[in-house]
Amino acid sequence: MIKKKYLTFFLVFVIAFTLISCKTTRKISSEKVRPMGAGKLYSLVSGNYLPYNTLSIKFDVNIKSDEIDRSIGGTLRIRKDSLIWISISPALGIEAARLQFTPDSIMFVNKMKNEYFVKSYDYFDNKFQTDLSFSDLQSIFTNEIFLYSETDEENNERLNTDNKEERFYRKTFISTTDSNLYVLKTQRKHKIKKYIKKNKNKDFIVETLSITPDIFKISNISVIDYGEKRTLNIQYSDFIDVNNKVMPTLIKMQVETSQKNMSTEIKYNKITVNSDVSFPFKIPEKYKRIE
Repeated sequence: MIKKKYLTFFLVFVIAFTLISCKTTRKISSEKVRPMGAGKLYSLVSGNYLPYNTLSIKFDVNIKSDEIDRSIGGTLRIRKDSLIWISISPALGIEAARLQFTPDSIMFVNKMKNEYFVKSYDYFDNKFQTDLSFSDLQSIFTNEIFLYSETDEENNERLNTDNKEERFYRKTFISTTDSNLYVLKTQRKHKIKKYIKKNKNKDFIVETLSITPDIFKISNISVIDYGEKRTLNIQYSDFIDVNNKVMPTLIKMQVETSQKNMSTEIKYNKITVNSDVSFPFKIPEKYKRIE
């Protein structure tokens, strides 16, 4: 099971990625769906993941927050479960920065200012108030299920000694429906209402996944952290065929906290699956390390 570390959404927006390579767009059914068990639903969704060892992606992204409003482009490369590499080119194809994510560290090189940093994930959680791990980030990029709550993971690791993912998610999520969508949710309605009514000051996180029928892909991820008063919403749309799997070509992400709001719209331009790509990352000796 995934061991939680922390990652700020501040870095998510600059490494937003692209998943488009085929021609045919998908239409979503409007028919009401029938209930389905959480374990079966998880199996159908995970069975439609894009299989890969490496991804190489071109992307464009528009970023808006209280401080900035700008568009950037770049390249994202992923070596599954081990490395995320990003090159950022704001204009004219000139590289301005490079990032490298591993499961336990983040490295950033600013070529415009000749400086760099090396940080652990908890630094960004403390600074930007977003609780995401390397594995969460990889799952967001590839339209896969992830668990935001560390408590959910710890509880289910204890319950699932055989480490079977389907059983893990079946015991974590409650399966329901919302008109023409399947829904996986980590808390029941009455429990949410009870928490809000009592206005408790303890950790209480609700994660909701909306799943499109027929293609069994995630169309929306909503995370509400009631204790910390912060929300994360990720919306996937414009689904197309990619290497015989269905992937979104547009991702809209929004984070709201008591201190800041930020939204990102990511347009996917091109993806190459399992190509022989490199992940160059070298910090020049003359660069200054920043804290």
